[in-house]
Amino acid sequence: MLNAMICRMKGHQVDRHRVWHDNLNFRTSCKTCGVALLRTGEGWRRFDSMKDASPDRLPHPHFDREKPKRSKRPVG
Repeated sequence: MLNAMICRMKGHQVDRHRVWHDNLNFRTSCKTCGVALLRTGEGWRRFDSMKDASPDRLPHPHFDREKPKRSKRPVG
């Protein structure tokens, strides 16, 4: 909640290491609050799933990848 307030005051911080192309625009998430971002001609803005919906958009490259299972063994 505090992170969302920081983003409202300062703006979102683009995570440039996680940028990917969805066949229409570049997308990423905010480093601070995790909200989805979309790059347009004016710059980065929040991704609006209603306004930005398009059948031409591809899902994230790791969308269907399962998360690795973590070992429950103690380390050490």
